[in-house]
Amino acid sequence: MFSLENKTAIVTGAGSGIGKATAQRLKRAGANVVAADIVDCAEEASRAGCAFRQVDVGEPEQIAALCDYALEEYGSLDIMVNNAAISTGRMLAEVDSEENSLRFWRVNLLSAQMGTKEAAARMKPGGSIINLTSITALRGFPQWSEYGATKGGIIALTQTAAIEYGGAGVRVNAVAPGIINTPMAMREAPDMVEKNAEIFAPLGRIGTPEELAAAIHFLASDDASYITGQILSVDGGWSAGTSLQAFGMAMQS
Repeated sequence: MFSLENKTAIVTGAGSGIGKATAQRLKRAGANVVAADIVDCAEEASRAGCAFRQVDVGEPEQIAALCDYALEEYGSLDIMVNNAAISTGRMLAEVDSEENSLRFWRVNLLSAQMGTKEAAARMKPGGSIINLTSITALRGFPQWSEYGATKGGIIALTQTAAIEYGGAGVRVNAVAPGIINTPMAMREAPDMVEKNAEIFAPLGRIGTPEELAAAIHFLASDDASYITGQILSVDGGWSAGTSLQAFGMAMQS
């Protein structure tokens, strides 16, 4: 594994799914890890050797306090993984609450914006920030307008931040997952979710949180020291185009 010895990392949304797998992997690679989530999972984080902070990332002052904690506790902040997000699938015509839409914006996009800003302000040259975007930011998907819009904003944020912080030696990249086997993705109609992955991803299967954690780990490490402003799709090839499976089904219809 790419060594993260003597580095300190924050992972938001670390209570489950991609965040949990990432926190555990970065810890195994030698980092001091602060796992953050709105749900109290202190006991589980402790078993993995991680510190835990209960944080609502939709509140900017809590993100600043989280970064201060990591810096004060471990003496540095080297890696920031802005992973926390919420999702609900519904057609744009069904969006009926400004309050709900604003919550999407605060948790998914504002949290990454403030997490990037606050972490970068505390990082020395060599720092790495990884934002989690989504395949829904790269292609249109019915029922995912709110989620996709916030994740599209993360791409613009990542590229702009990479330019603004490059002179300080801080790298900013993003990872765009496809369909991944997480509690959030599988919350409703898991059979349909898996079937969609089998049909539309050229690799013909759903992804795992550990596969996303591996990509994040690489971008966090010094081995990626000349990579910044990039969007790495980890989606089984979905964003490359129409899979053979989907093409064959269309030809038969």
